[in-house]
Amino acid sequence: MTSKRIREGLQSIISRISPFTINTTADDISGICWILDLPLEILQMITDYLNVRDLTSLSRSCQMFYKLINNDNFWIHRIHHQFPHPIANFYTFDLFQKSEEIEIVPQSRPSGFMHTREDCDLDRFAVNSATYYNDEVIEQRHTKMYVSEDDFLTYVGYFHYNKPTKRMNVPLMKLVYFYLIDRKQQAAANMHVVHLNGQYLVDRTTQESLTGHVIQLQSVCWLEITGNFEHNLMPGKYEVIWRMKGHAGNISMYGVTEFLVAPSNGKMLIKRITEEEFRSYTLEHGNRWFIKSLGQIMIYKPSKVMVGIRNWREGSWKAGVTWDYIELKVIP
Repeated sequence: MTSKRIREGLQSIISRISPFTINTTADDISGICWILDLPLEILQMITDYLNVRDLTSLSRSCQMFYKLINNDNFWIHRIHHQFPHPIANFYTFDLFQKSEEIEIVPQSRPSGFMHTREDCDLDRFAVNSATYYNDEVIEQRHTKMYVSEDDFLTYVGYFHYNKPTKRMNVPLMKLVYFYLIDRKQQAAANMHVVHLNGQYLVDRTTQESLTGHVIQLQSVCWLEITGNFEHNLMPGKYEVIWRMKGHAGNISMYGVTEFLVAPSNGKMLIKRITEEEFRSYTLEHGNRWFIKSLGQIMIYKPSKVMVGIRNWREGSWKAGVTWDYIELKVIP
């Protein structure tokens, strides 16, 4: 498969750089040995047609390809080729540029957090976010998203890839690239679910889900699902997405349901959804799974990220919703 994609890439590149003077077919290319003599820029363009598994195979084919692929410039090109310009610039340069922050001690505890629990990480992260990462404090402190190269190598984690054990032998930009393509997902079934007893909330087995398990809300007066992403998240702006479904004819989400996402070093998201909104989701999607974007969070330093779904302020009976996973998607 790798050789086929390389041939296709060669044919495409040749047709673009010399469309009027070269009449070469893909079959002709298979017998040509001068691929190793091509300029690095052309080889880089050819590899744009390869997926990451093909690149791994290619890097093992000879020393020249190994050096080409295990180089920061190779991965910088690939990031710029596959991601919007603002994301590419930020993660290949701006993220690692340190600037001085002004130390400011907030004068008072933010309003709206009178009944937080000191032993609850989600509550502590929410208070910290509202205190140190509100718009006014961010402007006063000149807060900037930043991580040192050493800290990126230390704290970066992957949800669908294995982190290299010998980090010093891996180009930094290769780790950045895999961080960007990695889907940052956390299953509801892997969170702490209050009243998960087979009556109020149930862990259902299904092949349609991320992990094979989903959390189905049967009926409960006090809803509380909390957890955290398995790995630290790097600085950046993230769209918050939940995969869920309603049960037509059986949905009753009385009161307001609060969705929270709170990073340890960043601006949190609090999205409050009414019963009418839940019913509109069911009218639109029926009993099918759907993806719902709830807003964005901003992370300024490598962060642990807490997640919660719960009643807001008071108990209200809720029923008829199933949750699969939450995902954080890097956005410009």
